[in-house]
Amino acid sequence: MSDKRKEPPRFRDILEDKVKSAEQAEQREGSSERPVRPAVKATESALSLLDQPLSLFGPSLGDISAFCRQLAILLDVGIPLVRSLRILSERSQHPRLKKVAGQVASDVEEGRRLSEALARHPRVFTALLINVARIGEAGGILEPSLHRLAETMEQKLAIRKKIISACMYPVAALTVAFCVLLLILIKAIPVFASVYSEMLHADLPKITQRIIAVSRFASDYFVFYIPALILLVFVLFAIGRTAPGRYVYDWLRLRLPIMGLVNTKINVARCTRSLGNLLAAGIPLLEGLGIVSRTSENVLIGKALGSAHDNVERGGKMDEPLRRSKVFPPMVVDMITIGDEAGALDTMLLKVADIYDTDVDTALKGLTSLVEPILIVCLGGVVILIALGVLLPYFSLASSVGAE
Repeated sequence: MSDKRKEPPRFRDILEDKVKSAEQAEQREGSSERPVRPAVKATESALSLLDQPLSLFGPSLGDISAFCRQLAILLDVGIPLVRSLRILSERSQHPRLKKVAGQVASDVEEGRRLSEALARHPRVFTALLINVARIGEAGGILEPSLHRLAETMEQKLAIRKKIISACMYPVAALTVAFCVLLLILIKAIPVFASVYSEMLHADLPKITQRIIAVSRFASDYFVFYIPALILLVFVLFAIGRTAPGRYVYDWLRLRLPIMGLVNTKINVARCTRSLGNLLAAGIPLLEGLGIVSRTSENVLIGKALGSAHDNVERGGKMDEPLRRSKVFPPMVVDMITIGDEAGALDTMLLKVADIYDTDVDTALKGLTSLVEPILIVCLGGVVILIALGVLLPYFSLASSVGAE
């Protein structure tokens, strides 16, 4: 007899036993030609779900960028499109992208174009990727278009990482400072307020009265902070989903002090790099302007590029609407004009993007070094204000005791 305890059956083993028993029952009943029972189908679906890793979020920009780069490389070496998509489906680390890539491969195998297959999954593949695939297929330049698109996404991802890195310190510092301040207002100030109300017969200083009033508000309505914050975020998000709200938000992003200039450089760098890479891949100017204007993350810049597209379509030049929009800096418009006249617009656009990427990197580093002393001064001012409000009544109490 073995002393080892028998392990309890796993959930997966139980499901497998149910599948086997259901299949044996179907075979005994001679139902091999009948459709599979719903219970068997449901159990098999549950088993397939156990084989998939859990994923709460869709593919990131880095995942889509790697997908474009790898697809372009596979096509370059001569592997057919369907086989390339199957390989990416098998090798993808993200479960949702893995599944969607397999569905795209099946759609292409059935006769659909790649752009049509990608367009069936708008929550995974961006409009920029779908449009580039459509133009690339029509012009026979799918591989270089995907290569250039991957470069654009990689540069965008690099800028995004720099922005997140620059924001981490101030966000963390402000969060800690807010929590400490809230703790002081809820726990410490009421203690001083009760002491002063018992020992001082004269009116408290104005600053102390204001701090006590804020403390009482913070204590009385503490349970409403989180719901109010969630509601505020939801309302702001809902406003941003509307056309007027998004226009106002995008206008503010470009007009805010200090950060407005940085946001302008970021958006200009993204648009010029996207358009430059599309032109370098062989996509015509009109098509490139149409794609970038429709996929721009800023409504104002997209509108300016749309005006440029319409003007070029009528036989004019793209620099005139850009100059009238006052969204693009004059130096950028001048460089675009020179590149257009010299027949090297794609090279000039990529040069502008490189210059502005460098400027954004420098500006973010400067803001990071500037934020620290500003935070120290602001937090120091708050601490001094609270200290004065707490200690002034104490000085009054000490002076009254000394006079007695």
